[in-house]
Amino acid sequence: MSACASTLIVLATIMGPITLVFLSVSFGTDHWLEFRVDRSKFSPTLRDRSTKDVKLARYTHTRDRGVFRECYPGNDTQFLDNAQADVVDSYCFNIQYNQPDDVTNPSGDYLTRLHLSRCFLAFYILAITLFVLGYVFGLILCCLRVSRWAYVAGLCSYTASFATAAAIAFFHGVEYIERNNLDDPSRPEEQQFYPLWEPEVQANTDRQYGWSYALGWVGMILAALTATLYSLAGCYLTGERYEDKDYLDKSRAGGFADYPMAMEPVYAVGAADPYTGYPYPAAYMQSWFPEFSSSTKSTCLTSNASHI
Repeated sequence: MSACASTLIVLATIMGPITLVFLSVSFGTDHWLEFRVDRSKFSPTLRDRSTKDVKLARYTHTRDRGVFRECYPGNDTQFLDNAQADVVDSYCFNIQYNQPDDVTNPSGDYLTRLHLSRCFLAFYILAITLFVLGYVFGLILCCLRVSRWAYVAGLCSYTASFATAAAIAFFHGVEYIERNNLDDPSRPEEQQFYPLWEPEVQANTDRQYGWSYALGWVGMILAALTATLYSLAGCYLTGERYEDKDYLDKSRAGGFADYPMAMEPVYAVGAADPYTGYPYPAAYMQSWFPEFSSSTKSTCLTSNASHI
């Protein structure tokens, strides 16, 4: 196997675990969206209400949202004491991917947001699964060095990269609906979203993407790069296979002239040796046995001729 194919396979094998770490850390951490709320600018009335009312407090405090949880790492989170039944790890709430029991007649936008959230979760899980599968095929490629395993590993990695990009697109779809479409004040389930926040809360809340979101993009790019390395390695392996096939075809067709091979000279019995001018094998026997006379050579040649 050529040095280029070996180098590409080694690079892809090294990048595989790195990519998997990026995707897994992005999937499991709570910093996709970061909401920073400046409560010092709230009016005393709003500050007091947001301390006692759990539903109001959930979007009037600094928080970090991930794939599974929304966490409140600040020190002014006394409202968590009033929501012990729903709190996870003493400062987080689980993100629901099912329709709550108290929501009986949701709007179309609310259901669309719910379905996009499910697609986001499903595609991200699919991306990680496919990339792990592609990496396993890459390990098989390291052992067998067959081009089809390189193409299969590249296909799985490319699909994982596409699934990651699709998951992030669904995430942006969820975010868009939350910030623009859920604005019906008659529906209690929509009051937690940005269009129905009180003006003080909107003005003093800073929303930004966190490092978990950035790791998702980096993992997607690395997955695509790993897939490219596998595919290029497969191309090199395929080229070497065709070169070997051409060599075998020409050899079977008698095309040895194009591919010279080192061979020892073989002479027919009695033929002239081009190096000594003597018949073979007499020249060799005379060089090693001086007593091998010309008469003896004649006797050997006559005997050989009679056998022929």
